[in-house]
Amino acid sequence: MAELVNQRIEATINELEQMRRTELYDDEELREIARKRKEFEYRIQRRLKEKDDYVQYIAYELALLEDITYRRKQIKMHEKLKDIEYAIAKRLNKVFKQFIMRYQDDVEIYFEYIKFCKAVKFDFAAAAIIGQMLQIHGDKPKTWLLASLYETKVKNSIETSRSFLLKGIHRHPESEELYRNLFEVELKLAFSAETDDEKDKCIKRAEVVWRNGVKNIPDLKFLFQICDIALTYDNETVMKSLKEEIWSKRDNKDVWSYIAMKELQGFHWEQIDDTIDTNHLNFSKELNNFVVLYEKALEQFPDEKLCTEYIHKLLGLNDSICTDLQKIAVVKRAWEHGHANGLLTNDMYSFGFTFLRLEDEIKTEEFMQILDTALVKNPKSRVLWEEKLLLSKDNENEMLSILQDADKTLRGEDLIYLWNFMLDNIESNVVFRSCYKKFQACENAIALSLKPKLLQKMYEHNGLKTAREVYENFVRTPPTQKELHKVMINIELAQEKLSLKHARKYYECLVHHHGSDHVDVWLEYISFETNMGNVSAIASIHRRAIAQLKKDIVDDFIKAQAITRLK
Repeated sequence: MAELVNQRIEATINELEQMRRTELYDDEELREIARKRKEFEYRIQRRLKEKDDYVQYIAYELALLEDITYRRKQIKMHEKLKDIEYAIAKRLNKVFKQFIMRYQDDVEIYFEYIKFCKAVKFDFAAAAIIGQMLQIHGDKPKTWLLASLYETKVKNSIETSRSFLLKGIHRHPESEELYRNLFEVELKLAFSAETDDEKDKCIKRAEVVWRNGVKNIPDLKFLFQICDIALTYDNETVMKSLKEEIWSKRDNKDVWSYIAMKELQGFHWEQIDDTIDTNHLNFSKELNNFVVLYEKALEQFPDEKLCTEYIHKLLGLNDSICTDLQKIAVVKRAWEHGHANGLLTNDMYSFGFTFLRLEDEIKTEEFMQILDTALVKNPKSRVLWEEKLLLSKDNENEMLSILQDADKTLRGEDLIYLWNFMLDNIESNVVFRSCYKKFQACENAIALSLKPKLLQKMYEHNGLKTAREVYENFVRTPPTQKELHKVMINIELAQEKLSLKHARKYYECLVHHHGSDHVDVWLEYISFETNMGNVSAIASIHRRAIAQLKKDIVDDFIKAQAITRLK
């Protein structure tokens, strides 16, 4: 093996010498290149070879070629191309062939080799390897596609490209890519045809291709892709038959979306002329058709996603289609159409309300009417209830009534959110007390979640005495949260004249309800007695904590208290 490696390295001496003479690389760099090549050669000659050995060797030589090209540009020197770059390319070609021979089952290696051949203009080698690739990997549609693309883009042989695609489709009649490419090849041939007869033959073949494709690939997206290709060549015969085919499938909502977008792009569908009426619209012809087609589609397919798609596409209109004022008008029309037909999602309602506020032309009564209509169809929409509360912010009794109505349909997190919104926005003590009475009838999950905030708000609105009463009421109806007790403790500690009796009572409630699972509640109690209460009570609290805490967290308590003492 060593002898073979040395022979291969000796074969590279001339190119290294030329690199030195042309001053592309200095002696140290050349020694490093020789060392790396020797290392790679040993790796690909050893008995137990790995794919990565070839990959790294090829990657190194390709990077070297790029670096040589870059250095040549820097010093503006173009001598000895054959002795350097061509010599490297020839050796790389041999390495690639060895690589392919050893790993014939890996189709990606063929792809990389063909890419290499294209880059260094080894067309003779590429042609040979394409034939070998198709023999071994003809069961893969992408190999036929690659062969076709190589013939088209590198060798400029459309006929040979077409032949590869036909053979590929024969083996893979379900391949979208092969049909699309063959269809485009036929249109190219028709475009470049020198006689009308030749052009007609190509057009007929193109018709056969897309019809066979549609027969074997029923996905509408494929038909749309075929149509997009045809539009770029603007052949009247092909477009007429494709438009008829697409229009015949209008029982699918995607057809309406597709045709609407094409109208917007300036490609008119004659079939819609007898179906839609755009006389009542004052936009451009393209936008009129787009709007009416989507509205017609939403009549046949009342679908929220379709309505959202419609509005989003209108929002994306560019200045060449309509002015900003026209865009506002048409978006508003689409939103109102969706609202009137119950097709708006929560996100679209949020967008619409923001939109209406920015426009600042709608009266409160109209806005409320929109919300009420929407809530009949979407009674579980938190967004709608929130907007209704926001609209009634100046009338707190009305807000409470709205919350009561929402309570009949909303559950869980949505209802908790509305309660929090309500508590953050009411100011009247009377309304707050009514709100508190309503809260007492809430389900447990909501009650538990809102207790801390409600206690804080009761204190802010009605004072300490009321807060103490509410706290006592909450404690009598467990479960309670740690946060509830801490809110009450903070209220007491914030008083100008601290009541140790009350504060200690709340700490006792805290450790009673949460002292078995939480170390921090005991530490806070001890801290309170240390700083504000009775220091002699600390030992008793310490003993109670060790007795009450779960065994697996007692050590955590002892360590935490020891650290506190050290501080």
